[in-house]
Amino acid sequence: MEKKKVQNKKKEEVLFGPYKYLGVAVLLIAVVLVVLTLARMFGSTQNIDYSKSYLVDREIVSEISCSDIANATTGSESFIFVTSLNNEEEYSLEKDLRNIIGEYRLNDKFFLYVLNDTCGSLNDTSSELATNLKIPEAITHVPTILYYKDGEFVDYVSRADENMMEAADFVKLLDMYEITK
Repeated sequence: MEKKKVQNKKKEEVLFGPYKYLGVAVLLIAVVLVVLTLARMFGSTQNIDYSKSYLVDREIVSEISCSDIANATTGSESFIFVTSLNNEEEYSLEKDLRNIIGEYRLNDKFFLYVLNDTCGSLNDTSSELATNLKIPEAITHVPTILYYKDGEFVDYVSRADENMMEAADFVKLLDMYEITK
């Protein structure tokens, strides 16, 4: 009888002895992974309002209106991000631009302008918008970033293909004009 008790006790020690802590640790890790996976799945499906600017909502840059353009283009250097908002691609672009704006310390020199019909079009160089922005040629693709130095239009982000601009295109413009971090 005593042998059976000793054998049962040894079996219990083998089953629950040093392995019980390992089992608890594995269980805790599994629970944490499940919770993180669920949080990521449900967190990414939240409704994002693409009609609002990521950069403006996070107070990274200032939004300007048509009447503010003249003030935004003055100074030693300034950048105007012209966008139409309303889609996920542009929202993602703004998230990528956030890092570049921070790295190059452009927060006070970077402005966001949302295209609207009341101010005109970038396609028409005689429009109020094109005149205020001082652009010498029609710009057909938005979003784009306009670069000004000493109050004068210098260049803008453009692509050779028909794709939307990427944050790397803005870095290319910064590198081309030797704007450093």
